[in-house]
Amino acid sequence: MCARSRVLELTAAALSLTFVPRALADTGAFDASRLAPSVAIAIDRDEQRPEGEWGLVTDEMAILGLGQIVLAHPETRERWVPVMEKAARHMMRPSQRAFATRAWGSDGLDHLGDARGEAWLGWPDLALSMLRLVHPETPLAGLNDRITDTLERRLSRAPHGLIETYPGQSFPTDVAACVAAIALRARATSGDRSALVSAWTHTFRATWIDPTSGYLWQQGDARTGAHRDAPRGSGTAVTAYFLSFADPDLSRDLTLALERHQASILGFSAIREYAEGYDGTGDIDSGPVVLGTSVTATGFAIGAALANGRSDLATRLLRTARSFGVSAPAGAGFEFAAGGPLGNAILLAQLTAVTAHE
Repeated sequence: MCARSRVLELTAAALSLTFVPRALADTGAFDASRLAPSVAIAIDRDEQRPEGEWGLVTDEMAILGLGQIVLAHPETRERWVPVMEKAARHMMRPSQRAFATRAWGSDGLDHLGDARGEAWLGWPDLALSMLRLVHPETPLAGLNDRITDTLERRLSRAPHGLIETYPGQSFPTDVAACVAAIALRARATSGDRSALVSAWTHTFRATWIDPTSGYLWQQGDARTGAHRDAPRGSGTAVTAYFLSFADPDLSRDLTLALERHQASILGFSAIREYAEGYDGTGDIDSGPVVLGTSVTATGFAIGAALANGRSDLATRLLRTARSFGVSAPAGAGFEFAAGGPLGNAILLAQLTAVTAHE
């Protein structure tokens, strides 16, 4: 056993002695929908939400989480659809995509007829597709069609299954969001994009998944298919969750890779960020990397595990999230005090994940 692994286990053991009694006592009874009121309050109070890229992700995850609740409990539709609509309108403000506008030099929504990549559009478009699925009458349906049709066209011309997120930068996870948006829009409109998804998956598997670790390469070159960065848990976990909407088989395989890369002791688990043979300190995508494990990988692996029937893995990860996220009652609901609106929205989406393609 390597020294770092031993240190990880000893540290986890010490932390577990502190948190096990509380975490194990209430994990099984945790009702994920209790997060929804806290997320809805943050949406109603615009000043409490982050702006820009993280604001966009906060809105997207809130929409996905609330939409998954509506899919599982249709009787809640009247309560949560108006909240989803408000989050979607906020998500599509120009200020929320200013980060991409700066990178490309102009607003991507003004260039939907162009050939440039803008794979970041997959994130908000996936949320719009979820809104469309539970609320077909949404006024944003036309925008959802315009963005989705653009992403389909751009992906159909991508020889390596990748389009650029920003000029010269391509992230497989962002493209997975595009494919998920396409598949979910098709489901919402009774369309069929199975041939497109199948062709993309074949290329994606062959090019962007490390055969040794099963992890996804974090970055790539859309023009040449060359790998950049390393196979990493954060991108793998987010992609596994996204692809539960598009390709259950690939989502399952990525989830199994995450399970193989868990650090687990005394009922707690976290997901390692780097595959064997690679190392690093993480970045904005991974969040803090603590003793080799990633906050992002651990959080999104919960949704991937739930979507793929890996309930034991989800339970172990949830224990970690509840302990270190400082879960606490909030009015009639529940929240993770350490994460703020962004963290609560992400965990709502993960904890309400539904079985792939249900």
